[in-house]
Amino acid sequence: MPGGRDQLGPLERLTRLLLALESAEPAGLPADRLVAIGQYGAGDAYDAQRQLSRDVTALTTIGWDIRNVAGPGVDAHYRLYARDTRLRVQLTPEQQVELVRAALVAGDAGFRERLGDLPAPADDDLVRSGEPRRTEPDPLTEAAYAVEQRCVIRFTYKGRPRVVRPQLVRPGASGWYLYGHEIDVPEMKWFVTHRMSGVALDAPGTAGPLREVTAADLNPITWTRDPRVDVVVETAAEHETQVTAMLGEPSMRAADGDVVRLTVPVTNRTAFRARLYELGRRARVVAPPEVVDEIVADLRRFVSPLR
Repeated sequence: MPGGRDQLGPLERLTRLLLALESAEPAGLPADRLVAIGQYGAGDAYDAQRQLSRDVTALTTIGWDIRNVAGPGVDAHYRLYARDTRLRVQLTPEQQVELVRAALVAGDAGFRERLGDLPAPADDDLVRSGEPRRTEPDPLTEAAYAVEQRCVIRFTYKGRPRVVRPQLVRPGASGWYLYGHEIDVPEMKWFVTHRMSGVALDAPGTAGPLREVTAADLNPITWTRDPRVDVVVETAAEHETQVTAMLGEPSMRAADGDVVRLTVPVTNRTAFRARLYELGRRARVVAPPEVVDEIVADLRRFVSPLR
C-alpha cells in the first residue's frame, strides 16, 4: 500500500473507528487494530500511531469519550465509554452549566461525571437540597427546588401572576422549562424559566404528590417542531424493537428476509437525527433523499473542523 497520505476520507475513517470501538465494548481495541481499521497509509508504524492519536483527540474534542486504558509503558488500548453526546452537540455551554446546576439542586452530585466533561458551575452559584435559598432567587434554581421539595411556586409570567404545582424542569428550544399545573386552569402548562419573575415558593409539601406525566409529553421525538415527513429506515429484524423504541412507532412496515424497512413519521428532525446517531449502524435512513442529504450535511458539519 502506498504511504504518505490517508487511504480513507476523514469522515469514513472516523466513522469506522467509532463503529469498531462501539462493537468492541467493553473490552476495547488495541491501537494496532485501530490503525488497521483506519487504513492510514502511513510510511511506518510510528506515523500511523501518531495519526490515530490525532483522530482520537479530535473525536474526544467533539464529545466522544474515548480513553486509553493501557498502563504506562505499554501500547495504547482504547475504549469508547457510553455518553450522551447530544448534550454537547445541542446545548450551548451556558445551557450545559444550567443542566449540571439543576442536577446538583436535585441532589444528583454524580450527574456531571456520568455524562462526561460538561462544564462545572461555580461553587458560589449553587443551591443544593436543604440549603437556604438566595436573597435574589434564580427562577431555574427555584423551579428545581420546588419540584424536589413539592412546593407551590408563585411567579409573574407574561404580565400575569401565576400559582403552579410543579411537576418537572427540562431543557427545550427556548431554554429551561417548568412543567406544571397552574391552579384554576384545567390543562398542564410549560413555562420558560428565564421569562419568570418575582418567583416565590410556598412551604415544602404544599404542591402535593407528583402527577403522572405521559411519555408523549416528555419525548422530544413526538414534538411537532417541523412539517411532517415520512422517513424510511432500514434495520435488521434483531434490532427492530430497539429502533422502534428510539425513533417511534412506524406508520408502515415491510420485511424482506432479515431486512426490515420502517416508515417513521418525523415532526422533530433534530431529535430524530440525535436518536439515529445513537443507534449507530443498527439503523440506516434510505429515503426520502432530502432527509438523507440533511443527515450527511449534519455529520460533515461536525467532521469538517477536523480536516
